[in-house]
Amino acid sequence: MATKTITIDLEAYKRLKAVQRDTESFSQTIKRTVQAPLDLATYREQLTASPMSPKAVDAVEEHVRDRHAPSRRKR
Repeated sequence: MATKTITIDLEAYKRLKAVQRDTESFSQTIKRTVQAPLDLATYREQLTASPMSPKAVDAVEEHVRDRHAPSRRKR
């Protein structure tokens, strides 16, 4: 396994150490807490290969419409 040495400031180290589990290495902690970037090309291929059902599309559109509707909450 290849490794790289990095330099982080003390605040970053303390934050990383605070979320590190007892049995984890720093590499494992970083992989658990930092999401990998989204590969848009792969995501697009997956959507093309398995598109959403019309029922699912309707549900998403309804949700978006509701989000843009004025709030019904009393103030």
